[in-house]
Amino acid sequence: MGVSRTQVVKFIRKGDTGDKGEQGAVLRGPQAWSDCATGYAFQAGKEGEQWKDVVMYNNNYYACIKSHTKTASNYPGSTTDRNNGYWQLGDKIELVATKLLLAAYALVENLGVEAIEMKDSSGNVVFKAKDGTVTCKTGTFNNITVQSGNIAGFKVSGNGLTNDPFTNDAYIIFRNDSMGAFAGIGGNILPATSGARGVARFENHDDTDEWGLGVNYAALVSARGSRDNRALQIDGGAVSGFALKNTVISSSGTVNLTRYDYNVIAINDSDLTLVLPIMQLYDDGHVIRIKRLGNGALKLRMNYCYTYNGTSSRYSRPALIYNQDATLTGTNTLNFESKCDAMELVWCRDIIRTVGNTSYYGLWIQYKLPRDW
Repeated sequence: MGVSRTQVVKFIRKGDTGDKGEQGAVLRGPQAWSDCATGYAFQAGKEGEQWKDVVMYNNNYYACIKSHTKTASNYPGSTTDRNNGYWQLGDKIELVATKLLLAAYALVENLGVEAIEMKDSSGNVVFKAKDGTVTCKTGTFNNITVQSGNIAGFKVSGNGLTNDPFTNDAYIIFRNDSMGAFAGIGGNILPATSGARGVARFENHDDTDEWGLGVNYAALVSARGSRDNRALQIDGGAVSGFALKNTVISSSGTVNLTRYDYNVIAINDSDLTLVLPIMQLYDDGHVIRIKRLGNGALKLRMNYCYTYNGTSSRYSRPALIYNQDATLTGTNTLNFESKCDAMELVWCRDIIRTVGNTSYYGLWIQYKLPRDW
């Protein structure tokens, strides 16, 4: 036999969708009162108005509560303002509730925003972060690590910078115009007026002798540490405007030459002995040219030199080969036979010369130059 049951079920009928309400006013500002020109139309955000204005005046924030046009006399707190009720001192709760936080200083432990901007004292935007893009027009940055992106015509690539794309003339230039100094590398660092194209330019045209050295250097190139070293390699092209340093010696006695003396010109009137410089392991191929122009006798003597001894080095006197395979050793001297006699000496580190039972490591080799003209 079945059982039946009667129960009351309550429900609420869903009403019809009402008309869409009018969009509310959008907050505008805060703007500095002085930045708004006379005649500027302030809005209070009433029905039918697009904006709700907030201005800054005397370090306070004021919200517009009655739409009006700016004049010279209706600034916040003025008699005109009080008589007409144009402005209301900003209420902190109201400003936060309307999505605007106004504060002289705010310390926030964690902050997540969709957009942020900063203005200078003149109201110009100097920093802006919006839609995933940051724009900064000024600032001081310390301890910055850049892992990707671009700097002018350069792209951050691994541990360095490279021009991107490889079709631009990105360059780096360091210059001090007051001292006539210029150093630059890049796709083209020569001025258009030069009528040429170059990827490196180093100039030192200082005419003030700022450092008291009496000499200007444009570049220092050095290669050391390996058995064979190349300080400069030219794989093509000519060298123009080439010059080599002169060393003019007028004194007598004994003068020790250095590895920076190349064109040595002796104009001595009394006896002079030139001592060749000490050659280092990285000096293989070093060249010295000597010319006798003085009336005094001129002699040449060798110094000690470094040569390889397996994986280490030795320090000893080398030999010098001159004329028809003659050998100069020890502290013996080589005479320049007459006035205008000249010779070029080339240091060969890895040649061994044996004279009798003695081996000499390293050789100075004489290239004889014309003597009588």
